[in-house]
Amino acid sequence: MKRTTFIIVTGLGTLGLLCAARAAELSIYEIQYTVDVNGVSPQHGNIVDCRGGVVTHKRGGGRPRLIVQDPNFTHGWSAVQVKGWSRGIFDHVTVGDWVKLKNVMVEDFAGTTFLQYKQYEGRPAPELTIASAGNSLPRPVVVEAGEIAAPTEGVDEWVVTGLDAEKYEAMLMEVVDVTVSDTGYGKAFDNYILASNVDPNHICWVSDYMNGDVDEIYHPLVQVGQEFCGVVGILEQYVGQSEGIYYDYYQLLTRGTEDFTMYRIADLDFDCDVDFDDFDRFARYWLDEGCHDAESCGGADLIEGPVAGAVDALDLHEFAERWLEGKRSDK
Repeated sequence: MKRTTFIIVTGLGTLGLLCAARAAELSIYEIQYTVDVNGVSPQHGNIVDCRGGVVTHKRGGGRPRLIVQDPNFTHGWSAVQVKGWSRGIFDHVTVGDWVKLKNVMVEDFAGTTFLQYKQYEGRPAPELTIASAGNSLPRPVVVEAGEIAAPTEGVDEWVVTGLDAEKYEAMLMEVVDVTVSDTGYGKAFDNYILASNVDPNHICWVSDYMNGDVDEIYHPLVQVGQEFCGVVGILEQYVGQSEGIYYDYYQLLTRGTEDFTMYRIADLDFDCDVDFDDFDRFARYWLDEGCHDAESCGGADLIEGPVAGAVDALDLHEFAERWLEGKRSDK
């Protein structure tokens, strides 16, 4: 069933170029939300105007991309990939810009919904407007490894058994408390497996192909056995065939070194999150002085303040900034 659907969806994308319908300005949510069992956008094949969102990542090259997320929708269906068709077309766009788009084609291709920033014959040219700059990026949705479906291996296929993660497509996500368990998976053998440190049977796939700090196939931090408190990325689905093998899998795409968290500031009990247990430890050392190394004062002297080696208001401010880092979004 999935194989047939993949062929049909790709075909519809081509058909849409010939007879695209024009819709009113839509939010990303209205473009992405779907009840289709295969995750196909209800706007597939249409040319639309999009109210847009904040650019969370930008990729250059001959087919540049923007990842755009609307922070007004926190529970899913709020992000989309924008694909350009000429080098440098998004050079004026910066991560943190809120961008709006006009005359873009919605196309579900290879499992992912794209806004194609391309002019089609007989159609108006696409437009991108920067509505504001310097916006904060949406906070990643925090999940455990098993909440992003990993594919299972068949005779000639690697496929997911459910599309529950579809609503998170293109959104920023963070997988917490994981270890790199293996490498060399996926269509391009560029995926590696993150396994939960709580239950190693819970796994997800990650790729660094959009990571700006990668020289080889993986980021230098990615080694089998390496533990992370968290790995942040953009969720993408890939559906396709290669050398007789059919693929349908989700991959978390890291963006840079900052997406890998080895240790969280303010995580005073070393359990990879910042919560009330950490605040209890912090409070024990409030206004203490003589914190001359990382081990003293329970690690509560987070940053250097006006009083050397003291747990003071600056440390409290830093603690508040880190509050609930690493905690699952539904807890």
